[in-house]
Amino acid sequence: MTSMLKFIFFLFFFGIFIGSAQEKQNDHLMITESKYGFESTVSRLESVVKQNEALSLFAKIDHSANAENANLELNKASVLIFGNPKQGSLLIQKDQLAGLDLPLKMLVYNNADITEVTYCSINYLKSRFEFKGVRNLSKVKKGLKDMASKASGGKVKKSGKFKVDTHEGIISEISEFDFKTTYDRLITAIEENPNLKIFSEIDHFKNAEQVGVGLRSTRLIIFGNPKVGTPIMQENSRIALEFPVKFLVWRDEAGIVKISYNDPAFLAKRFKLTQNISQLETMKNALENLSKNAAKY
Repeated sequence: MTSMLKFIFFLFFFGIFIGSAQEKQNDHLMITESKYGFESTVSRLESVVKQNEALSLFAKIDHSANAENANLELNKASVLIFGNPKQGSLLIQKDQLAGLDLPLKMLVYNNADITEVTYCSINYLKSRFEFKGVRNLSKVKKGLKDMASKASGGKVKKSGKFKVDTHEGIISEISEFDFKTTYDRLITAIEENPNLKIFSEIDHFKNAEQVGVGLRSTRLIIFGNPKVGTPIMQENSRIALEFPVKFLVWRDEAGIVKISYNDPAFLAKRFKLTQNISQLETMKNALENLSKNAAKY
């Protein structure tokens, strides 16, 4: 009888352990409630990034200010894009498509009367990209948790589960041009559209070169249209973590140049969006048209 009880206990404990591991693997967002106001939290997070000599702050995007400029309203929300060039370059070296989700991001936003900080789980990135065997990811995970805690003064918790497969939700267009021509055509197309604004350009190849890491040509364009993005963020503030939208222009190991971007339908699924279908369709059509026009004769 005692042996049977021990066996049942073992199965129960093992089941809990396996369930917890599975939940951990499927966590896609980490979140913490701030003890401070919105402006103070953003300022604290920016200070934490700048005080770390290993980190570079690539961009700070004020979603609420962009919405106001488009004559729309949005709860306060700002996203900081930052990273460790060496760590990021090694990850992109492992899986070039990871350049679409790198550098890392943290979103500070108001949820009712509460200010929160959120960012992508490292486990989510591990599931979406080929990061098997990559060292120091546990250090990156701890580093992000410490940063969010320092900025918010609160404890970081898991929030929401979303199972993602390798490269899920990424659309790639093969270019008929070389890398520079493809990139220049894409930039020109965005700049010539009065509804679009480029917020940042990040040269992953150049950043890798500066830290002594070999990388094929890989560049990220961060841009958007607040009139389209704002209504989507009004439905779920946390999707502001993935806005503005991005194009990754890259040359693969076979020398083929591609333009890759996140499928808005994938983002809608991930953040459980059910409204603003027309805005999501507009966004998808714009991304598709821009990439095709830049990649084809």
